[in-house]
Amino acid sequence: MRLVLDTGILGQVVHPRRYIEVREWLGNAVEAHEVLVSEICDYELRRELLRLGAMRSLSHLDEISRELRYLPVTTTTWRAAARLWAMARRAGKPTASPDSLDGDVLLAAQARSEDATIVTTNTRHFELFAPAVGWADVPA
Repeated sequence: MRLVLDTGILGQVVHPRRYIEVREWLGNAVEAHEVLVSEICDYELRRELLRLGAMRSLSHLDEISRELRYLPVTTTTWRAAARLWAMARRAGKPTASPDSLDGDVLLAAQARSEDATIVTTNTRHFELFAPAVGWADVPA
């Protein structure tokens, strides 16, 4: 199974003290699944860690970038995300404010292109777009 980590899960994984169970889960998940990281999630998390000056978390994020395959945000990704964003708007189910970049649709477009399931802290963000589960619900 292919899994792609959402920003919230990625943030828990790199936290230096909390979320030990999520880090343990990831250690097991990489043995059983292909675990991917979206560049958009790295960006969303990295900018906040830089703002906070969270150097230990940034170091852990850098380690992950060397250990897991990162999904680039390509022209194809942008175009697929635009289609998903428009589909949600037409259906009356916007996922973010109209002027927002909406990283969730970018992540969903990447997950769809990789035939991956999104591992997230909020599955409702993705229910229109791609399969999504909480980390504890990933099959072993």
